[in-house]
Amino acid sequence: MTNYYHVLGLSENASPAEIKAAFKRLAVKYHPDKHPGRPEMEEKFKEINVAHQILSDEYEKARFDLKLKYQQFSQSQARPYSYQPPSSTAWKNQARRRYASGRVDYRQNAIATAYAFGITFLIALLVMTGVWIKQSYDDHQLEKRLAERRSTYLEAKEFFEAGEYKKAFEIMTSLKFFRTEERDMKIFKSTMLDQIVEKGDRAYHSENYVKAITLYELVQEFAPDLPFYELKQKLAESYRQNDQPDMAIEILEEFLVSEYETIGSLVKIAEIERDEKNDLNEALDRLIIAHRLAIKRYKRFYGDGYALVINEKYLPKSHFYLYTNLADMYFRLEDYEMAIKAADWNKYVWPDSAISYVTSAQAYEAMGNRTQACIEISGARDRNWQGTSPTYCR
Repeated sequence: MTNYYHVLGLSENASPAEIKAAFKRLAVKYHPDKHPGRPEMEEKFKEINVAHQILSDEYEKARFDLKLKYQQFSQSQARPYSYQPPSSTAWKNQARRRYASGRVDYRQNAIATAYAFGITFLIALLVMTGVWIKQSYDDHQLEKRLAERRSTYLEAKEFFEAGEYKKAFEIMTSLKFFRTEERDMKIFKSTMLDQIVEKGDRAYHSENYVKAITLYELVQEFAPDLPFYELKQKLAESYRQNDQPDMAIEILEEFLVSEYETIGSLVKIAEIERDEKNDLNEALDRLIIAHRLAIKRYKRFYGDGYALVINEKYLPKSHFYLYTNLADMYFRLEDYEMAIKAADWNKYVWPDSAISYVTSAQAYEAMGNRTQACIEISGARDRNWQGTSPTYCR
């Protein structure tokens, strides 16, 4: 039987690190690529590889050690033997001794055999006991680690249910990976943000803007690299409703940088500048920029004759709000002709827009053209406007 320790040039007490180091050294030395055309080197390399596979595997090494010890024991019991042709006299003397001394001593042979098997069994028992002890220790350590991780998870879950989302998220972040038996923990971690967003949406729709801001800000803190455009729009509106216009504008201006909903964001900024900050000129500047971007897009998609083919079904709702607010802003700044132009564009693209007819009526009235103002009021009435008509139109 091949002694794999000798193949690697090691003693039988070699440690796993020594086995690994010896294999690397010999593998480099006898690698076939270094000895082309020499099949004996290839065979030597294969033998080294087999030796490493056996000795680096805990179970296979134990089996090999058992076989090796049994072989060494068997060799130690064997007597040296050299053959010499016996003479005729020797045969006669041997025959006399055989018949004189009786048969083979089976008892002695049985004792020797039992002794050999006993030692073999004892060695095997010691090896298997060692393997079992190590496996039991590893299993115990694994169970201990799993119990500690589950305790951490349960602690995070308690914090989360108590509304301490930040603490819960920080605890779960420390658990970087999950085993198969920890699937519920993995699902909890992956859905934490979704649950916080859902709670924030409920607060937002119930007009609890303070709570919505707190939850939405947490989401952004936990996942700063994710875009969350819809969430940020709600956060901006929550800031606006909570009398924090500058914070709302800051978020909307981020959309301008990322070119997300550019026109819609400009319109919302203009509304905040007008309604919350009472800065009509700044609001108008935002709307004019949005108007220029809209015209640029119309020309890119439809050409210079865009006005002939454009239709409300091809445009997002933000464009309607753009020209509705633009007409209103011109009217507030007493530029009535521009207010009428902006309202007319809305009436052309969105013919059911009652508010555009009302704005036109107000502008015509301010210009002293009551006849046209009444015509515009009539148009608004035809589109289900429920406001109060001027007395001169009745």
